[in-house]
Amino acid sequence: MSIVIDLRSVIDEGVGASLKVEGTTAGHAELEKFHLGSIEYCCTAPIIYEFDFLNAGECVQTTCKVHADVQTDCVRCLEAFDLAFDSDVEETYFFTPTDDEHGEPYPVIPDDLKVDVEPLLLEALLVEAPFAPVHDEDCQGLCMQCGADLNKGDCGCDDAPDASHPLAGLKDLIK
Repeated sequence: MSIVIDLRSVIDEGVGASLKVEGTTAGHAELEKFHLGSIEYCCTAPIIYEFDFLNAGECVQTTCKVHADVQTDCVRCLEAFDLAFDSDVEETYFFTPTDDEHGEPYPVIPDDLKVDVEPLLLEALLVEAPFAPVHDEDCQGLCMQCGADLNKGDCGCDDAPDASHPLAGLKDLIK
């Protein structure tokens, strides 16, 4: 299911006309989970959004404000934790095909004057999502030998490197 906005009113009113659209993603399963690389983010509540569309003559400029409450796993200790994202993104929709300064095409307003803003919402979330989320900068992670969560205490494993490891000799070079 897409989130489609009808731009007919902002286009018919002419240059300077604006349209504000507010809502949530309740019922839009496509945005309940998203990925940044191999990291999965799960929304714990509907995403709240606000779009402002402005007719600028040859295009419609859009600003989008998004708030999302998400849950993900810490990359160090693998424990789930909650994050809140607040993001602002902008997009420009043109009436005729137009390229940006890098030769990439801008989105074009279709003949029915309706645009799907779901990709813009996803972009707003991805802009804020950390590529390597940690629940606390001081997270100790997991023991590399036994897998115990070092945030809960010392696991008792020996910190000495395994002498049989193929790269164990490198430690002697660091002196």
